[in-house]
Amino acid sequence: MTKKNTLYTFFYLILLLSIVGCTNKNVASEDLEKDIIKLESEVLILSQSIEKQQQLHEEQEKKLMLNESKMETLEDSNTVLHNNFHALNELVNLTIDSKTAMLNNAEIDGDKLNLNITYTEKIDDQDAPNGFHLKETKGGTLTLSISKNVPIYLLKDPSSIIQVEWEKVVTHRGLLQIYEKNGKVVFISEIYLP
Repeated sequence: MTKKNTLYTFFYLILLLSIVGCTNKNVASEDLEKDIIKLESEVLILSQSIEKQQQLHEEQEKKLMLNESKMETLEDSNTVLHNNFHALNELVNLTIDSKTAMLNNAEIDGDKLNLNITYTEKIDDQDAPNGFHLKETKGGTLTLSISKNVPIYLLKDPSSIIQVEWEKVVTHRGLLQIYEKNGKVVFISEIYLP
């Protein structure tokens, strides 16, 4: 009987192990299916994220191309404006007398602005630190009175000038271009000195 009991026990163990083995395979299979579903879901999310990034990239490229186009247009407009300004400046120089003067000081006297100026000439000089020097000319130093209707433009920075009120002129010093017509001052602008 021991052999028979051993055989039954052995058969029972094999049956038990096969049942347990099958059960574990089902558990592993269910876990594997859950993992696959989870991975597929994550892949879908990543795929959607990539699509969004591609759309954003395409939109940024379109904006960049538009900005480059605008920059080219701006550069072209700047060139045209510069050329027009140069032509206008030449026209003014040909039709209106102008003199260069150093502004020594200025003061407001009622409805007049008194400018103490020294007429000068800018002379190229390779030995000077900035490549030129200023020389006093025939007009010398004098006080020039101008009225409110004479526009005065001073440098905002080396490349741009702005129209200013008299109060700004009073506190300013610099080289001026004084435009006259029939002996009267009609316009004043500052000249850049490096």
